[in-house]
Parts: sequence; C-alpha cells; structure tokens
Amino acid sequence: MTLSCVPPVAASLIATLDTVLHIAPVSRRWRADAPGNVVFLPPTLTKQTLLLQIALLRPSALIIADQVIDAEIIERWRSAHPFGDLCLIRRGTSLDKVRLDLCEANDIRVINTPGVNAPHVAAYMVRWLTLGEGALPSEVGVVGYGNVGKALVRLLLERDPHVRIKVLGEYQSQETTDSRVTFAVDRFEALTGAHAVALCPTRNDETTPRIDGALIECLHPHARLVCVVEPDVFSDDAVQALAVAEHLQLVLGCGSVTLGEFRSRAQLLGCSLDTWRRPVTFTIQATSSDACHGDLDHAVCVQQSLMAVRGLLKRTLAKSFTIPTVQTDAAAPCVSIVGRGINSLFQAVMFRLANYQVTVYGTERHSDDARLKHVNTWPMSTTQPTAEPEFDHRLPVECHRAGLELFEKLLADNPSLARFAHGQATTALWNELEALLGASGVRFLPQSLSPAQTAALSRRHCVVSVLEGDDLEELSIVYRCAHNRIVAGGTYAAGTTQGLLWASLVQEIIQAKAPMVLAMNAQ
Repeated sequence: MTLSCVPPVAASLIATLDTVLHIAPVSRRWRADAPGNVVFLPPTLTKQTLLLQIALLRPSALIIADQVIDAEIIERWRSAHPFGDLCLIRRGTSLDKVRLDLCEANDIRVINTPGVNAPHVAAYMVRWLTLGEGALPSEVGVVGYGNVGKALVRLLLERDPHVRIKVLGEYQSQETTDSRVTFAVDRFEALTGAHAVALCPTRNDETTPRIDGALIECLHPHARLVCVVEPDVFSDDAVQALAVAEHLQLVLGCGSVTLGEFRSRAQLLGCSLDTWRRPVTFTIQATSSDACHGDLDHAVCVQQSLMAVRGLLKRTLAKSFTIPTVQTDAAAPCVSIVGRGINSLFQAVMFRLANYQVTVYGTERHSDDARLKHVNTWPMSTTQPTAEPEFDHRLPVECHRAGLELFEKLLADNPSLARFAHGQATTALWNELEALLGASGVRFLPQSLSPAQTAALSRRHCVVSVLEGDDLEELSIVYRCAHNRIVAGGTYAAGTTQGLLWASLVQEIIQAKAPMVLAMNAQ
C-alpha cells in the first residue's frame, strides 16, 4: 500500500510557513501540488550553490537527503535567518552527516523520518535476494532488526512459506512468533555458511562496523550480500576480503555521494574497485521509486504541517477574539462566505475580527446533531503512511488540540458565549454567534448561490466556499473563478472541534495574498 497523495490541508498549512528549501528527491505529485513557498533544488547541487541559495532565500526549513550539513552551512543558515525557529528535516533516517551539536547550539530543530521508507527498502532487498529462477534462497541471514529488518522479515515470510530466516540480534517475542525465524546473538552462529545475507543494521556506535574480514570469510563462497546502509558498516579488512573473493557478490544500495566515498576508501586500502575479482553492483533503487518518494514526502509534509499548526495557533491566540459591537468601515476589504453551517459562522468570526466586510450566503440550517459536533480524531482516509502508525495521528491530534484552544478563547473573550464553556455545543450557541456577528455588521443573506454565481462573485473579491453536506465536506477559497481547495473529506469532518483552526488558516492565507489581489483589482 502506498500513499495516494499528501492531504490538501498539508499544502494549505505549509503555505503559511516562510520559505522551505527542498534539496532532496521528490515525488511527481508533491512537486506539482506543493505551495509556492517550497523551493525545489536538485539534491546534487554543490555546497557553494547551497550556501548561495541559503543566503538568497533565507529559508526557515531545509529538507535534505544524505547531504553533509557541516559547520559552514549551519553558520551561513543562522546568519541569513538570525531570528525565529529553524528546522532541518532529514528525508530518511540517518543523521550521520549532520552536525547535531552545532544544530543544537544554533537552535536548529532536527527531525528525521525513521521507518517511512522501510517497506520500499525491504521490497528492494527481496528483489536482489531472489535467485535467477525467481525463487528465494531456502535460508536468508538478516543483520539488523530495526524498521527495515522487521519489514524484510515480514515480506520474506509472505513471499515464501518454506524460507528459513536467521536474524542476528536479540529475540523479540513481541515482534514475531513464527517458527521459521530464529534469532542469534553470535554473528558466526547466525551467518556461517549463509548463501544470502541482508545487511540492514541500525546505525549506532555499538554496531558500526559490524562486518569484519572474519565474518566475510565464514560466509558461503558463493554468497550474495545485499547492503542498504552506509558501506562503512564494513571494516577495512572486510573490504579487502570482499575485493579478493572469487564468487561472493556484493550489492550496495547507495547514492552517488556514498559511492564516491566508498570508491575513495577502497583506493586508499589498496583495493581499487576496478580490481575486485567480482565487481560490486551499485544501485540507487532502494529508495528511488516514486511510491517511496511519495511516502517520504507525506512524512515530511506532516512534520511541516505540525510546525505550521503551532505557528498559526501562536499567532492567532495573540489576537483578541472579542467580536466588535460596531459596524465595519465602508472602505474595508470584502469577503463572501457561501454556506450556513457552524463552520461558516466560524469563518465569519475570523474575518470580522480581521476587519473585513463579511457577507454570508445560504438558506439551509442543519440540525444541531448534524453540524454542532465534537470529533476527537481526524481520519486521514487514503492518505495514511505505510510504515509509522504515529504519523497517522500526530497531525489530527495537534489540529484537534489547537482547535479546542481557539474555541475556548472565543468563549472566554465574549461574555455572552461563556455559558457554553462547559457544555455541548447547541443551537443556542449558533443563535448567539449569529446575533453577535449581525450586530457587528456581518450580513446574512437567505440566498443559495450556484457554482456560476459563486464564480461571478469571486471576480469582485475572495469567496470562501463551505460545503457541509452528508456526501461532501470541503472548504475552498474561490478567487477570479479559480477554485483552491484548502481542506476536504475526513480531514474536515470536525465541526466545532477544528472549525476555528480552519477559519484562521483561510483568513491568514487570504490576507497574505491581499497585496497581490489589490494589485490585480487595480488593473
């Protein structure tokens, strides 16, 4: 199972961030759907080019693959962006090439995405472990039982009912009870005579390097090793043993930078790769499929969305939520809201607080049970990632919490709403909100607009379309007939729980575009 796409709300939230510099591979879908503040640069760009782009763009976030992030890059980044939060997101697991100590000293938050690409890497390893006739070896040795190791064991068991797997590591009863899988803490017990070995150890000081020359020599002479970690997992004598092995095959899944480093290392050890008895097979396919890129993009977008939600909440809570008791100035900008559900009222609240002239269109008022509801979780439909379960819930939980904080502030800042603080949302809240908004100049027109009428209205000013039917729930901004979906489907079915969060998001997006809109109107 792979991701269908990044949720629409992720792109909407990320649009509220400062510049994001993406210097890693990217899926076709995210490259097309990403907001304009995400700048994509090739992951192969030189260090000097990266330093120049950091100075020019002053990004608040860097998204990297396996690039080296050293002292010079960190210093240039903090100098270009001296204030505010900075975030470095590793699109993958390993942080070996990042100066974590300097990031901490410069208040740069570092995030990685462990396990997200594990199913794809495991599938890649199975392909290379498969024999010429299409069958798996009868016995496979697995070095490492982290995210990739566990995914690999599961996939091997699914593919071949007769396969035997020896895992070098501690037995973990909570992970597998299959009798075809055995665990050994002694590496020679696990790998002596092995025909097929998958190298996917977790990266830490205790396990690097784990593969030495003695272990190479204990393998079957015709063994195949598939390695998906940095080749420094091999000790120097292991590299030399591999160089002279007559029939042993090494498959190394790595990027061009890692390949160059390994080539230089072999040269220094006196066993240039060109002289190996059996040439090394280098591939970049372990994490290069578009499906894998899609999963990694999803995980990175969730992390960026979390940053955006926290920033949006902080900025919004700093404002007063007291609904004015006076009319809006006639020269104030206009916005129209199409829809009469509770979320339409929340949209009207946030725009009136921002001193907009607000008109709400719609005739149908849904029942209290249908629209004024409390929802504790936010299902992400087909946008769930395939590896890490916590990614399914972290963003909806954060949105839920932020929405509740905003709702509580609305009640606290408006005395006539205070009585709803400890009870369920009711029709009385709905009526009171309409009364407060009406007194502040918000117009409620009992008129349903067709899509054509909405498009015509959007030629004059921005229109917020709030669809809250049983079959379709969607929040969009319409301007000059362009329909921009902000959040939809299960991500929007939250009633009073997240309504003010989405209203704050829409209001901020429209205000951010205000200079451009005014310029277009002046033409």
